Order: sequence, then structure tokens, then C-alpha cells
Amino acid sequence: MAHWEVLLRSRAIETQCYVVAAAQTGKHNEKRQSYGHAMVVDPWGAVIAQCREGTDVCVAEIDLSYVKSVRANMPIWSHRRPDLYGEIQNLSKSSGCDIDSEEKYQFGHCWIKNTQVFYKTKLSYAFVNIKPVFAAILILNFNAHVLVAPLRPAERLCDLSPTEISDVFNTVQTVSNVIKKHFNGTSLTVAVQDGKDAGQTVKHFHVHILPRREQDIPNNDDIYHELEKHDKVMLQSDTRSEEEMEKESRELRKYFNS
Repeated sequence: MAHWEVLLRSRAIETQCYVVAAAQTGKHNEKRQSYGHAMVVDPWGAVIAQCREGTDVCVAEIDLSYVKSVRANMPIWSHRRPDLYGEIQNLSKSSGCDIDSEEKYQFGHCWIKNTQVFYKTKLSYAFVNIKPVFAAILILNFNAHVLVAPLRPAERLCDLSPTEISDVFNTVQTVSNVIKKHFNGTSLTVAVQDGKDAGQTVKHFHVHILPRREQDIPNNDDIYHELEKHDKVMLQSDTRSEEEMEKESRELRKYFNS
């Protein structure tokens, strides 16, 4: 109650937008009561409409030309200092970018065909694995192992910008949910090898995602031993065929195109 109007006026001023704030009113129970006073605040921070305490309706006119005028008189966007804290990018609509706009994607010293990529954002992409770890340590036909990497071929985690880090790990979360569902997993192994001494041989930062099941590996630590030598098999002959990888990629794309 004490901060309601102050905070709403502050948001309107700092964003230079109209703020339309709905509010509950009345007594919920013995310990809780709502203040009401729904209001509309203009971009200069003035309250131009407000309800009373109780059930009420208020009406306000939204003048977009006034928004432009306020922003012209106080151009706060031009006051930003990207030289100090970097560029601010809007990634809220970055998912579902056109994968086939590129024929292939760089992954360190390798190139990944677009047909093996199943998800892409403005800064990251996810692709199927040429040699899943499970194929190396299990007799079961369980080739569940995908990779997420930034589009820019940055070698180490420290080489990524804050925006790229955010996008990569948001992609990891999105892809992980799909991978677990598609392969009927109950858990996940999400791993990063950051640097040569951690087992990284492909000089392009990437994240391993493996769906897991109960008792899928007799000795759970074996999965980390296999990951340590995983990147070294890229040029070996005992890898999956392009047809097999493309088939898996098509199946996974369906989750993101629906």
C-alpha cells in the first residue's frame, strides 16, 4: 500500500511507457486485505486515472504521440554505455531460427551439416552426435547424446559474452526437456569440458546432453571417462552414418516446429 503508487510511477518513468496496473481489492481472509487503487500512469510518471479502494473501473486515453515526445525530450536510450557493460540484445524471440538458412555450421575444426542440426537460436545451435557415449559403453541400442554450441566458434567458456552464455544455457534447458521426453529418460547428464586438461579436444565450447535411465550404466562414473575421450573419435570409422543422424535430427525437429 505504501509503495504501490511510487513503484508504478517509477516504472513508467524509467521505461517511458504507459503503465496500466490492475489491482485486487477487499478482504481475502483474517490476515490479508488488498488495497485496490488500480491505476494508469503516463510516461512522465503522472497518474492519469485511478480507481478507489473497492470495486471500481477507471478509463484513460493512451496517446502514442506523447510517448514519442517524452522519449525525444529525454533520450535515455542514447545515454547507454555499451563500451562499459556490453550490448543489450533482445533474445525473447530468438528461438526457432531458420536452420536451413546455412548449409553447414562450424564446430571447431569440423563442419556440421544443417540436416544434423535440430534446433537453432540467434546465438546457439543443437545437433545430433556422430558417436554417442552410450554406444561406446552399452550393448543397448540407446544413441541418446546431443550437443549444444554457440554459433560463434568461441573456444572456452571465458570467451563467451554474457549474452552468449545466457543463450547457450537457455538452449541447453530447452533441448534437455525435449531430449528427456523423446528418449524416455528420467534424468539427465549435462556436462562441459572446458579446456584441454578437462578433456576438451574440439576447440569450440559445447555442452553434452545425455538422457539417463535407472541403472543405465553399472558404474555411473564410466560416463565421464567416455566423455573425456569423446571428441577424439570424430575422425574414426566406427561412427554413425549420415543417414542415421539425419533421421534422428528430423525426429527432434518436430518438437520445435509444432
